[in-house]
Parts: sequence; C-alpha cells; structure tokens
Amino acid sequence: MTLDDVSVLIVDDNLANQRVLAAIVNAIGVGRIHLAGNGEEGLSLISRRKPDLVLLDVMMPGMDGYEMCRRLRRQYGHDELPVLFVTALDHPPERAACFAAGATDMVSKPINAAEITARLSVHLENRILLAGLKAYRERVRDELDLARTTQAELLPSPALLDDIRHRTGLDVRGTIETCSELGGDFWTVFETHRGTIGILVADFTGHGVAAAFNAVRLHALMARRPSALTGPGELLEFLNHELRGLLPPGQFAAALACEVSPGGGVVSMAGALTPPPILLHRGCATYLPVAGPPLGAFLDATYEEAGTTLEPGDCLLAYSDALVESLAGDQPVVDETSLLSWGEEAGRMDDPVAALLERFHRKLPGQPPDDLTVVSIRHVG
Repeated sequence: MTLDDVSVLIVDDNLANQRVLAAIVNAIGVGRIHLAGNGEEGLSLISRRKPDLVLLDVMMPGMDGYEMCRRLRRQYGHDELPVLFVTALDHPPERAACFAAGATDMVSKPINAAEITARLSVHLENRILLAGLKAYRERVRDELDLARTTQAELLPSPALLDDIRHRTGLDVRGTIETCSELGGDFWTVFETHRGTIGILVADFTGHGVAAAFNAVRLHALMARRPSALTGPGELLEFLNHELRGLLPPGQFAAALACEVSPGGGVVSMAGALTPPPILLHRGCATYLPVAGPPLGAFLDATYEEAGTTLEPGDCLLAYSDALVESLAGDQPVVDETSLLSWGEEAGRMDDPVAALLERFHRKLPGQPPDDLTVVSIRHVG
C-alpha cells in the first residue's frame, strides 16, 4: 500500500475549504480524494467504501462533525479510521469535545498548509504501515493454517486405524496437542513386510516452524524406509543415520518404535531417549524400560530391543515427555507413581488417550507448555 492507493474523505460545508484541503491532500501524493458537505453525506460515502482517513469540519448544517465522528467510532476504532478535525473552535473545552467525540487529531482554522501536511503525512504513513502489518499477519495466518492442515494430514487417518483394527484386532489411537501454532511431535502407524503393525512416536527438540519441519522430514524418511528392516531397533538406526545428516547441530529427537504381532500380541520395542511406555495388563500398570541415544545426535548409534506381550484386553501407552515434565505452578502435573494410577484408570475406558489427556488437563487446563503426544495400542482380539 502506498499513497497512490490511499483514499481521503473531506467533510466540510464550505466549498472553498474543500478545495484548499483537497489541494493540500493532493500535493502530498494521495491518489483518491472524496468530498462531502455534511455528516449525513459523509456517512453515506463511508458506508459505500471506507476511506483511509477523514478530514472533518465541526460546524456544519444537519449532522455536525461531533455526531458524525461519534457514529464512526461505534463502527471503527482509531486504528481502522483516523479522523482529523479541522475547526476554528480552538478553546480548550472545544478541543476536549473533539477528542471526546472520537477525534484522532485536530488542526485549527484558518487552514495552515504546513501544519495539515505534517499531520496528514504522519497519520497516513501510520495507515500504510498498519495496512502492511495487517496484510503480513493475514499471510502468516493463512500459511500457518495451511501448515497445520498439512501436519494433520501426515497423521494416521481414522479410516486406516479402523482397517487395522478390523484386520488385526489392534485398536490404535493417538493425539498430538501443540504448545504453539505448529508442533515438533509426530506419530504414525505402519504395516511391515512381516505382517506386524509398527508404531513410531517421536518428539523433536524445540517448537514452532523448525520443529514442525523436522517432523515433516521424519514422515518423508518413514515413507522411504527400507522394507528389509527386521525390527524397531533397525528402524531407529536407519532414522538416526538419516537425521544425523539432516538436523542442524543441537537438534535431535526422542522416539519410541514398537512392533506388535496381530495374532499372539507379541511386542518388540526400541527407544531413543524416550519416556518408558506403560503396559496395562489385567488392570495393573507397569513401566517398560527402553533405552537408547536420541535420534540424530550420534552417527553410529545402536538401539537394543525389549519385548513383552499384549494379551486380549491389554494396552500399551506411549507418550512424549511433556506429559511428565509439565508443571502446574511449581509442582509436576503428574509424577511417576501417579502416572501409573492414571494409566490404570485410562485403561478401563474405551479411549485411553482421551482419558489420560482429560486427567492431565484437569490439573493443567489449556494449551500444554510443550508439544504433547499420547498413543495407545490395545489388543482387542
């Protein structure tokens, strides 16, 4: 937006004043100038197309400048439509009345071209800057909306999860809550060439755009992972090797990879600096320790596998560290012991993920302080 794009409305019942003001406005480079002889005519013009600034006389027949400005302020704030009174009423009570009616600024008659030029320039430059800022914010908002939509499309679809449940008897659910517009957490479910169902839950360092971009990188790596990988340990080794060459220094990811056999419910797991998953077996919750270096930090990292079994009715809970590291005031939202009791309660619900998050937000309402992911795998038989 430039002065050529700016529109100024002059409202004055005196034709000579209109011409003088129009000449001054035109001299500073304003592209469009509109004229009105009183408040009613001015409001009518504004209703059709809002100008960028109004030069307004006070004493006019019919609707005066005070009333016109009061009506404008019911619809437009000072940032949306600056109003400069041009008036011969220059005593303190009269000046106060102008600002009480909603004036942005005022200049006195007789008209002083230098004063009006200076004040107009300041307010129009502010309008141009604000218009540019608004356009920038709208562009950023649109781009963030598109990025959020793209991130959401990377996650497993309800149709895929339903298909897995019907074919394998494994009920997989997951949710990501971000602490800002975009997040660095990621989870996915996949089927291996051996017929097992694989789950990956990852949490990148940082927040926002950089972390979200890393999550997209991880999704792309998962799409081209070698089919010959024999288990979650080899999957993490592959991802670590690839991320080591992609991530900037100081950035890495915590991750849990596991595979579940649909028939017998056999689970193999490998972890990369991840919180221990929780096994819910016959109503009791226990931690399943997994250990390994973070993804992308060391070139030749290896990841040992651990195993367990999911019997019908059992559930495995995986989560990012925001669940156990968030604070409510100066106290943890949940400690290690309490999380097991939360898990036992969640395991009795149809949707363990929703139940666990409900307990979390009961202690800490609103957006989490860090990206938070919870994934559950239940063997429903």
